[in-house]
Amino acid sequence: SALELMSTTSLGSFNMAPKPSGEKQGPPPVVQKVLSLFGSKREEDKMVGYLSFLKVGPKLLKFVPGKKAQDLKHWLTVYGYWNQGGLSNVTSMFLYLLDAYRLQPAVAPPEPVVETPALGCLHPAYRGGKEYFETPAQYMAWYRREGPLRGRPDAPVAAVLLYRKHVVTEQPYIEQLVRQMEGEGVVPVPIFINGVEAHTVVRDLLTTQHEQANLAKGITGGISPTLRTRDAATVDAVISTIGFPLVGGPAGSMEGGRQADVAKGILASKNIPYVVAAPLLIQDMASWTRDGIAGLQSVVLYSLPELDGAIDTVPLGGLVGDAIFLVPERVKKLAARVRRWVALRRKPPAERRVAVLLYGFPPGVGATGTAALLNVPRSLQGLFSRLRGAGYNLGVGDADAP
Repeated sequence: SALELMSTTSLGSFNMAPKPSGEKQGPPPVVQKVLSLFGSKREEDKMVGYLSFLKVGPKLLKFVPGKKAQDLKHWLTVYGYWNQGGLSNVTSMFLYLLDAYRLQPAVAPPEPVVETPALGCLHPAYRGGKEYFETPAQYMAWYRREGPLRGRPDAPVAAVLLYRKHVVTEQPYIEQLVRQMEGEGVVPVPIFINGVEAHTVVRDLLTTQHEQANLAKGITGGISPTLRTRDAATVDAVISTIGFPLVGGPAGSMEGGRQADVAKGILASKNIPYVVAAPLLIQDMASWTRDGIAGLQSVVLYSLPELDGAIDTVPLGGLVGDAIFLVPERVKKLAARVRRWVALRRKPPAERRVAVLLYGFPPGVGATGTAALLNVPRSLQGLFSRLRGAGYNLGVGDADAP
């Protein structure tokens, strides 16, 4: 998000500084053409396509003439080491730079990038959490056979979006979260991502009974054609431990709400609870306990997701040194809320109880249900009519009666 700092990036003839006119430099035209082939043509998927290009771009750029293209290849290779993370990759990144630009006699040749998938599912009980499932469907097939809550079909299933970086650095909170959710009767589907592709995971690799019922009826409006039904897991809720907007993640945080309509469309298609339960990423437990959540974190981790349609927020923990730790009672609270949201979602509308709160201050002076320039009674009539049409039991009487 530090755009000024990013603009100082420079490798040989390739740099990210804007032109004197203010226009972005960008890669050479031939590289732009190659880059356009990755990912879908959707605006919200551009960052995902860029991450795909990172993996094969350096190999393709070997065949593109020109020094700028080769310097861009070096940049992509360096970024590939950095993006994969881990001590061995960072060490090789510096060795690669020394070799590519002859900065000093080579100490040792750089090792190939040690890769962790950009996306995958994990569970601490599956090979020690060191190996991953490629798709949520593969994960659920294993879980039904060997998962701790196997044989409990009524247990709510919740997708849990995790930072891939936290998986690579083996943050202890991931196992703690998975184990405690299971202890509270919720089946977790932990999915790690880089952060920018959360919307593609929810859109393409998660499905719901509501969505599948619509597909069975031939109702495809709002359902993405990129939905990968065979690879998707059917879930009852989505929990994001990432925060930030659903579309773009941290990369989209500079323009909060810009893709909110896209996110709303995705979530409406799934029609299940979307809960944000991000641990504090730049605040330690002591300051959280003493001062509450800092303003910036409150916005990017919790408020921005609400623009997308998040209906609940539960901060789970914070930093202790360089590690993220969870507060067990917060995880218990999260699991309880998920269970109740799912139970409410499963309950027939006629059995649900809905409270309507009306403004009424000051009391006794005819202020009940007032609102500036709004017809509250008429709005209530419309609300009750829609509730009755959706199957809610409003008692005996005219559907339009307030």
